Amino acid sequence: MTDLTEFLSEYSHILYNCERPSRYIGGEFLSIKKDFNTADIKILLAFPDKYEIGISNFGHKILYHIVNSKNNMLADRIYAPEKDFCELLAKYNKPLYSLDNKKPMADFDFIGFALQYEMSYTTILKMLEMGNIPILSSERNLHHPIIIAGGPCAYNPNPISNFIDLFLIGDGEEVTIEITEKYSELKKKNSTRDEILEKLSEIEGVYSPVFSPKKGKVKKRISNLQYENHPTTSPIPHSQSVHDRATVEIRRGCGRLCRFCQSAHTNLPIRERAKDEIISLAKEYIKNTGYDEYSLLSLSSNDHGKIEEIIEELNEYFKNTDVSVSLPSQRADRFSTKLGHLIHGARKGSVTIAPEAGSQRMRDIINKNLNEEQIINATLASVENGWDKIKFYFIIGLPFEEYSDLDGIIELLSKINQKCKEKGFRLPKITCSIATFVPKPFTPFAICSQNLPNQVKEKIAYMRDKLKNGALKNVKLNFHNPTVSQFEAFLTRGDERLNNFIYTLYKKGSYLDSWEENIDYDLYYATAEECGLDIDIETIKEYSYKDNLPWDIIDTGINKEWFENEFNKAKAIQTTVPCETRCSNCGVCTNFKTKKILDKQEYN
Repeated sequence: MTDLTEFLSEYSHILYNCERPSRYIGGEFLSIKKDFNTADIKILLAFPDKYEIGISNFGHKILYHIVNSKNNMLADRIYAPEKDFCELLAKYNKPLYSLDNKKPMADFDFIGFALQYEMSYTTILKMLEMGNIPILSSERNLHHPIIIAGGPCAYNPNPISNFIDLFLIGDGEEVTIEITEKYSELKKKNSTRDEILEKLSEIEGVYSPVFSPKKGKVKKRISNLQYENHPTTSPIPHSQSVHDRATVEIRRGCGRLCRFCQSAHTNLPIRERAKDEIISLAKEYIKNTGYDEYSLLSLSSNDHGKIEEIIEELNEYFKNTDVSVSLPSQRADRFSTKLGHLIHGARKGSVTIAPEAGSQRMRDIINKNLNEEQIINATLASVENGWDKIKFYFIIGLPFEEYSDLDGIIELLSKINQKCKEKGFRLPKITCSIATFVPKPFTPFAICSQNLPNQVKEKIAYMRDKLKNGALKNVKLNFHNPTVSQFEAFLTRGDERLNNFIYTLYKKGSYLDSWEENIDYDLYYATAEECGLDIDIETIKEYSYKDNLPWDIIDTGINKEWFENEFNKAKAIQTTVPCETRCSNCGVCTNFKTKKILDKQEYN
């Protein structure tokens, strides 16, 4: 396929008969189309979810920008097509292709999959099938692309180790370029595929399931937030995407160290972008794209030491325009009336606060370092500044949870209503998104048992019953499906045995299971049994930090003894001070000879 006309001629019958063909034609404003034939290295960035999800992913935007900024390299994109498009490709015997260059997947040197969510594993296999690429790594030869995967799920590579050639552990900015440069060097030497994979696996942050790391463990990569690595343009989707706005990453890592949160632990140390850089990036991104909203991205955006100054300056710059700011989630103890006033602007949406737990006992167990007064004050400040919709995030099924902790959620919401009435405020519409706890690798709670779905359903029924009297008419409770959460736990803590399970599941038609309507629950349980696995047993299993855990092959820099100590502190209902305030001695900075970078941050 040499141009768009030829592509449309060849695929018109497929595009005409599928739903939303705009997902599959590429050519978006600000997309990049380099000369495929002259590029030395060709990388296909693959996102195993729908177009509207993948095109919003900021990690993909970073890599797309970095690779395409190199004269001799080319980065293209691909997303998981809907089932109707898959069927049409099969019907007309056409391969899945890249969006920018309209090239078959098999024509690339590398295909890099984003591992954002465990429920996308079978989608990866289906995408390889549609690209005419062998599913098993062992069946690929020198003429096939090297399949790479990175992202949060790469911290336990075992469940899909038979399908992925190389895993990237940690930040991808520098290591991606190192891999491509080394690959180019090895190609010139006419190296075999095994020789290439072995040499690439010697790069720091790269794990090969075949070639054991020489130092025993694979050390994660840590990148500083370089201005030139941050995109200020990105493809503007043809149709609405989940995050249709400019994104500026202001901070990487979170020192709060909530004991259930994988991202907080795997993204240490904290690296904060300087205020002036953030302001410059936001201005440039808006100018280049025409977006009317920019998001200041971080695991805890209002923890940035100069967040109020940043928004104040940007508000002044964008005054008399329709450009507004959003923060992904608010830390209640860092939410002020001034901040609420600054970020409200033209936005008429909702503000999001994440207490995670209703009782102080449970907030201390999970190390939230947040009290009831701070949560209530943040809510009141939001209402006072004009928000009539408030979103709360909670988790149930946490380790050491009691039913009184569930009561605490309802009691907290009741107190918020009471305080609003006392202040003379109109009651906001409150939506509570309530997830089921999933034990994640590299967290203090990784070793913990998960509640069985029936146990979670009992807790859901208990909480719903508490609202039957209509006392909280302005409150809506939305619960994540506990069975899906069980599947997530089964996959995230799995070992090599899960390769057969995932492969069998894929062969039976499992695809796009990141969307709940596509999941066949009975198929999961039956397939596990067929593979000699019991999902219930695996998810209620308790580990010890003395055990050899499936993910111990990865070195995040945090001492295993520290995780054990944090688990014991949770059991004793003790908290740990955030590392912005005082070093928590987790080991990252010492072991990796690095340090946190703060923009002259001040904490009370």
